[in-house]
Amino acid sequence: MAFTAWRFAAAWLLWLELLAPAFARELLTFDPTAGGEQLTVLAKSKLEFWQPEVAVSEKGPSPAGRALRLSGEAGGGFVTKSKALGEVDWRKSVTLAFWVYRSAEEAKTHPAVVLDVHLMEEDRQAYFWRKLEVNHSGWKKIEMPLDWFRWSHSRIPRWGKVRSLAFLFRESATLTIDTVWTEPTETTRGDFPSGELVASVAFPNKDSETQLRSLETRDVQLVTNAKALDLEQLAGHLASVAKEIRREMPFLPEPVRGPVFVIFQSRDEYRQFAPRYARQLNCEVNPPETAGFTVEGLCTSSWDAQYGTLRPVYTHEFVHGYLARTLPLATQEDWLHEGLASRFQLTIHPQANLNEMVRDGLKTPMRHDPLKQLCDGRRVATNRYWQAATICQMLMTDERYRAGFPVLLERLRDSKSNDLGPHLEPVWQTDFDKLTADWRAFCEREFGE
Repeated sequence: MAFTAWRFAAAWLLWLELLAPAFARELLTFDPTAGGEQLTVLAKSKLEFWQPEVAVSEKGPSPAGRALRLSGEAGGGFVTKSKALGEVDWRKSVTLAFWVYRSAEEAKTHPAVVLDVHLMEEDRQAYFWRKLEVNHSGWKKIEMPLDWFRWSHSRIPRWGKVRSLAFLFRESATLTIDTVWTEPTETTRGDFPSGELVASVAFPNKDSETQLRSLETRDVQLVTNAKALDLEQLAGHLASVAKEIRREMPFLPEPVRGPVFVIFQSRDEYRQFAPRYARQLNCEVNPPETAGFTVEGLCTSSWDAQYGTLRPVYTHEFVHGYLARTLPLATQEDWLHEGLASRFQLTIHPQANLNEMVRDGLKTPMRHDPLKQLCDGRRVATNRYWQAATICQMLMTDERYRAGFPVLLERLRDSKSNDLGPHLEPVWQTDFDKLTADWRAFCEREFGE
């Protein structure tokens, strides 16, 4: 359930006391007597301060006896905002950890409880999150790897902006949470998984490591076991793609580091990677049927001797990965992301029958969607990529629209949705009927006989 759909039931005050233990971990301990920090209890939820008998002896932080006992239905939970959370250096932390207690009766009533843990930015619309299942009784220490938290769907979150923590039930349950902390590390994590981390999942077979090659440039981090792939040539090609993106969209900041791009020797390896990577994120996906896919800024594809090193799909996926690092708009495979990727692909790899495809698409109702439907922010079918590409091309290059395109991107970011409709009037003083007429005229001009 999206955060914007939640209804707040009450607001409490709570202090989260920042401790400095000898073992160099930052601790957040719930203390109702210190006063000051804000806690928001969601609808269908009840939260109590609780002082259980602590009977845990283990190296590291133990339950402090100042806990929060949460009861609620599906969609219930609580969100806490703390100065201490904003002071944590999340890029130098490897885990989020806390203690969870369940009585024998609670465990019997609900043998397994599923909840989501969110680390949220100030406005609570962008966040990192991970699913958690608890099925124990008594005390248990939970350690959640920060490398494998997922992104929110509204926009791409940033670790440096985390200010709040939320525990959200997927089903009715009761559990008790005590002593939240992070485990620090000397190395700095980025906002995106590193090539080394991804390679460890992409190529789990130790024998395959001897076949791995990698190359990092200003614009891309390439990892492959494809024997015939020319890494230098591909890196140079993708540098030219990045240059074209910067030329067409000069208002975007340049990414600090280019996207990770994994190219597998075989299609089978490529397809097997997605479910394996999803398991690291504690979710499930089916093997992809497309020639390439990008997830949370990570680009993947496979070698195909027919296309060689400059396979067009490499360009398409690279654009997705590059824009994920510079355009803070999460993607649902929508008109904007797929349109931009397809537009740059077609610019750099011209398609011989493109003009004919556009003309046929325009005059055949079954081959195009109304723009109001196409641009509503939901997933776009692959047979509509041509349409998304042409609307993006018009917005980026046509004299009537190009000055407003950067404004549109800012508005989409702020609205946490890639639905074009609400922005047509404010940005261009137009509506979908006029936009459709302009788009048709643009396509006839650019792709006519």
